[in-house]
Amino acid sequence: MKIRFRILGALREVVGFKEASIDVPNSATVGSAIKQLIGYENITHSVLWDQEVNSPIPNALILLDGVEINNLNGIETLLEPEQEIVILSIIHGG
Repeated sequence: MKIRFRILGALREVVGFKEASIDVPNSATVGSAIKQLIGYENITHSVLWDQEVNSPIPNALILLDGVEINNLNGIETLLEPEQEIVILSIIHGG
């Protein structure tokens, strides 16, 4: 099934694109789709995925069809055809 991605904020500059559409398995979750995007677009894994917690959540705000995924099932949220995942980078400063 086809899933759309939009990348917003500073992360867009790092990954080099603002939109992508990929085919994912019917049983895909938000997390597995992001991992697939990382491989498909040759994005440096550390840009989107935090190895310490095995999740992209520390690095980005992630929306599925406009709903923040922590209000759903987090990265384990199951996907349906034609959904859109928006990834917005979280900038830390001090």
